[in-house]
Amino acid sequence: MATTATSQALPGADEPPVRLRASEVMTADVATVTPTTTVGEAMTSMRTLGVRHLPVIGDGRFVGIVDDRLVALALLTAGGVVEALEQPVSTAITHYVPQVAPGESLQRVAHLLSTSRCDAIVVIDAQEHLLGIITMVDIVNAVARGDVPVTAAGARS
Repeated sequence: MATTATSQALPGADEPPVRLRASEVMTADVATVTPTTTVGEAMTSMRTLGVRHLPVIGDGRFVGIVDDRLVALALLTAGGVVEALEQPVSTAITHYVPQVAPGESLQRVAHLLSTSRCDAIVVIDAQEHLLGIITMVDIVNAVARGDVPVTAAGARS
């Protein structure tokens, strides 16, 4: 005997959607590295801080990001482990990172995260100064805090 599922609206489903901005969900106190930081130093910082992404700042401006995957790739493609660890992160950086202004909507941020090949977005100002970083963890934390209402939109009955 088949059962049918019924959908029930979650509490707050009748409320207007929350219009959060990038600046409200970003991590503002971000550890960074410079292009001359070694891969080994970046790897140690990521492990110590419990993060997977380190924005790279050169001359006070955002220039790219190094993450755990890029570090692993550097280790795999170098002539040896010692050589890989001594390389500057500029050899393991990705320059294509979605960038948003602090006033960008959370909806746009989520869209960029879901459609880009990056799993981090940086928040920068008009002068390309890093203001913060947004990862899926930041969005999940916003939902967990109740900042983003979860509705049964699109649920089938």
